[in-house]
Amino acid sequence: MYLNQLKRFYKIVLVTIVTIYIVIIAGSIVRSTGSGMGCPDWPKCFDTYIPPTHESQLPANYKVRYSVKGHPAEFNVYKTWTEYGNRLIGAISGLVVIFQCIYAIRFFKSKSKFFWYSFLLVILMGLQGVLGAKVVYSLLAPLLITLHMFFALVILGILVWLVVAVKIEINTQSINLDLNKSSETLPKIYSRIMWVFIVLTAIQIFLGTEVRSEIDVLSFALDYQEKETWIDRIGIAFIIHRSYSIVLTLATALFAYKIYQTRQLNPIAFNYAKAICIVMFFEILAGIILSYCALPAWVQPIHLLLATILLGLQMAFVFRFMVGQNIRSV
Repeated sequence: MYLNQLKRFYKIVLVTIVTIYIVIIAGSIVRSTGSGMGCPDWPKCFDTYIPPTHESQLPANYKVRYSVKGHPAEFNVYKTWTEYGNRLIGAISGLVVIFQCIYAIRFFKSKSKFFWYSFLLVILMGLQGVLGAKVVYSLLAPLLITLHMFFALVILGILVWLVVAVKIEINTQSINLDLNKSSETLPKIYSRIMWVFIVLTAIQIFLGTEVRSEIDVLSFALDYQEKETWIDRIGIAFIIHRSYSIVLTLATALFAYKIYQTRQLNPIAFNYAKAICIVMFFEILAGIILSYCALPAWVQPIHLLLATILLGLQMAFVFRFMVGQNIRSV
């Protein structure tokens, strides 16, 4: 019974983490298409739960009525529904998180961290909703957008820990447990180095957010024209972001090579390292396309998604060996 409950909970957590990644993609699409103010109020959109599809459905004075900080509202059906879709996906992910927390109650005595971390997720998702409203009413303040991303990464980190910890608990409870494979250990120095990579990757994501903020300001000033010149005009922010990515890539390659040298002793760690390198390769490729192809909107969500997947894999690497080598931490 307990093992079956664990397996169900594992599937629920996987569904939750997928919905969070979808939320991240949706948020990136909103930003890359300039749809952040597609709905000038919150939680409704133009004071309705289902937004309009044509300007004629709005009152004649809607630009003034829904203005934010003196900035007139502008109706664009594509931007409005893009932002509305983002909110809808966010609401669905919130319901999934609540369901996960309710299911985790059955582990309150046996594995209390499963419940408390799930409960923490509910609180953080609520804060994300409040912060989303603040972002709208601040007219997309860059600091609040960055903070919004920070909470998203914290939520992602908790979910990755749960995925790893629940999987290890399933293996521990399974009568078909392969002890030699499951109990693979790794020198602590590797996990410590990966923690450094986690911090560096998070910084890189925030640097990318800053680049996006600079582009938002510039694109608005240029009335969304001369797109091929945006990268050159934002200057130092992009140079730092690009240079930092080169250093991070080289450091990751060196780390993966060190793992490769011990692949026979540490096959699980080697598999993680391979996955990290593959994701980083496509992440760099997406960055190159953005830089040299005038920031195509369809690549920007992919770029952010790959960055967050990379961060998730790095955290999974650390948690796999931290939890696996110290089962009490679960």
